[in-house]
Amino acid sequence: MSFGSMFRELCCSAFAKKTAEDMAEQYGGEIGKNLIGGNNELANSLLGALTGKQQLSIQNVASMVQSSGGEQLVEHAETKGLDPALLNGVMGMLKGGGGGGDAGDGGGGGLDMGSVFKMIGGLTNRDGGGGGGGADGFMQLLQGFAGGSGGEGTNTGNIVQILLGLAKSYFNVKGKSNPAIQDWDAAGAGQNKSDDNFLNWALSVIRDLVFPGKKPKEIIQAGGDDDIDTGADSGKTKDDGDVKGWFDGHPEIGKMQKDVFDDIFDTTDDDKKDEDDPAPVIPTPSDFQENCSCLDNASILFLNCNLLLEYRKNWRFLFSTLSHARSLDEMMSKICYKGPTLIIAKDTEGNMFGAHASTSWCDTEGGWVGNGQFNCFLLRAL
Repeated sequence: MSFGSMFRELCCSAFAKKTAEDMAEQYGGEIGKNLIGGNNELANSLLGALTGKQQLSIQNVASMVQSSGGEQLVEHAETKGLDPALLNGVMGMLKGGGGGGDAGDGGGGGLDMGSVFKMIGGLTNRDGGGGGGGADGFMQLLQGFAGGSGGEGTNTGNIVQILLGLAKSYFNVKGKSNPAIQDWDAAGAGQNKSDDNFLNWALSVIRDLVFPGKKPKEIIQAGGDDDIDTGADSGKTKDDGDVKGWFDGHPEIGKMQKDVFDDIFDTTDDDKKDEDDPAPVIPTPSDFQENCSCLDNASILFLNCNLLLEYRKNWRFLFSTLSHARSLDEMMSKICYKGPTLIIAKDTEGNMFGAHASTSWCDTEGGWVGNGQFNCFLLRAL
C-alpha cells in the first residue's frame, strides 16, 4: 500500500471513529460513547463504509430512535411502505436484538446505540452487521419478529412471514423509484396484484429448506406445500446454520432486503442505479402496451429468479391477446426466431400457467425444431 493510500485510510478510519463517538455521546450518553468508540468496532466498521451523506442519514435514524424509543422510526418505515411483518421485526430488533447494554444504557426508551448500528449494518449488508453479510440481517429480522427471544432454531412459519414481508415491501418501497417496477405496473402488473401469489412465491423459495434434496415437482406432487406452516411462530424448527446456508443460495432475498432497507435508512450508494444491475430482481420490460400483461408482481419475481442470469435484465413483449389478434398464426409470426421466450396463459377461471423455451421457435419445412429444453410451470391454481 502506498503512503498516500495508507494516509487516506487512516484519516477515514479516524473520521469514522470520531463520528461514531460523537453520535453515541449525543444519542446514547457516556456509556453509549464507550460502547461505540471504545473496544467495540461495530460502529467504526459501519461508518467507515459510508459516505458523509449516508452518515448523516444514520444520525437521523439514531435521532428517531432516541426521541421516541423507535416508534418514530417505525412510523417513518410504515410511511415508506414497509410491510407490517418487517415493521414488527425491526421493532423487535431494536428492543431485544442488540447492543449488549442494559435497558438504561442508551437513553432511548430502553434502546441502545449498539442495537441501532447492528440493525442498520445487518439489514443493509455492511460490515457493521457483524461480518456475516445479509444473512445476519435476515436472522436478526427473524429473531426480532419472534420477539427477540432467540432460542433453538427458527420456525418455518416465521421465515415465510418475513419472505412475504420482504417481497411486498420491495414492490411497495421500490415501486416509488424503480423504473422497471413502474413500467410493469403500466403493463398490467399493478391491476393484477395478488397476495395469494406472494405466498406461492414464498413457498417456492422455502421448499429446498424444508425438503432438502427433493425436486420441486416431487414436493408438489406429494402435497408437500400443504405441510409447510405459514403462520407466525408455527411450523418445524430449522437450525440457524441451515437457514443461513439456504439464504445464501437465494441471492434475490438478500438483494430485496438490502434495497428495501437502504431506502428506509436512506443509505443507498450515491453511484448506484437500479438499471446498472446485470441480473436484477425484476426485469425491465420493453415494447409493451398499457395493460397488455396478465402477470402480477409476485409472478414476475418468481419467473425472473428462475431464469438464467443472462436473461434477467430485459424482457421484450412479443405478443398478447389483449393487444394483438387472437390467432395462433398471429402469435407465431410475433415469436418465431426471436430467441428464448416465456409463454404465459390465463384461462377463464383465473388459473395461470406457461412454459419457457430456451431457444427460438423455428418453423421449418421439416416441422418445428428446438433443443428439447422446454420447461412448464404453474403460477396460480384456483
